[in-house]
Amino acid sequence: MKYNFTDDVRRALAEARNEALRLSHDYVGTEHVLLGLLRLPESRAAGVLEALGATPERVRSAVESMVRKGAAARPGRGPDLPYTSRAKKVLEFAMDDAKRTGAAYVDTEQLLAGLLREEKGIAAQVLNALGVTVDAMRAAVDRIGDGAPAPKAAADASRPVWFLEIDASATAPIYEQIIAGVESAVATARLEPGERLPTVRQLADELGLAPGTVARAYSELERRGVIETAGARGTFVAARSRSAAPATELEGLLRPVAVAAFHLGATADQLRGALERAMKGILRGLL
Repeated sequence: MKYNFTDDVRRALAEARNEALRLSHDYVGTEHVLLGLLRLPESRAAGVLEALGATPERVRSAVESMVRKGAAARPGRGPDLPYTSRAKKVLEFAMDDAKRTGAAYVDTEQLLAGLLREEKGIAAQVLNALGVTVDAMRAAVDRIGDGAPAPKAAADASRPVWFLEIDASATAPIYEQIIAGVESAVATARLEPGERLPTVRQLADELGLAPGTVARAYSELERRGVIETAGARGTFVAARSRSAAPATELEGLLRPVAVAAFHLGATADQLRGALERAMKGILRGLL
């Protein structure tokens, strides 16, 4: 089952990047996600925090007492800030919490639960110190119940949520990382033929990138036959033929790998073993 983010969650994540930039940090951590949530006073998460006595003023003061303001942001960095491993884990926990509760979307209370479940993150440490625990939060959610405003579904509710590993500090250009991430997801069946992709604007907003960067990646993916655009219906994973590739084509693909392994000092047995292990991982994703 895949999950959509509500508009409130998308806004919170966008505000998290703004908070990171405000503090001159070159990453988005759990503390920034928490500060982003504070900027949505009408959200369910805000109502839960208020019910538990964790007012925006108290939370913000506690966060800013724990984190130092960074040096000036690097020129040209813009909004392309990577999520820390703990912040990524928060999103995974949020989706898991949505699944646990049977929700078809990730709303702000699931994002708050994710922050609390990532216990080593700064956000969880701040919230715990203010008396906000996972159990207390869930009890507050139950008490608030239907009194909380209904979550607003994302504008494109059919769009699946999936994440690309974008590393702004890597040598590979970001558009190439998007291409590689989509191709890998298709190869391992995490993205299936016919599955709808985010629009250029949606993915750019989600990753904090310039739309032109995503558009360039999509254009190349379409040229390679990985995705296809169906006018106003959007962009989809292209149907792929399951016919066997010619042996010469496979040899051409593997030759650069074998040459690179040779220059690294690998033996033929080591290369064969590495290929077998890689194939096992790929096949697990396909089955």
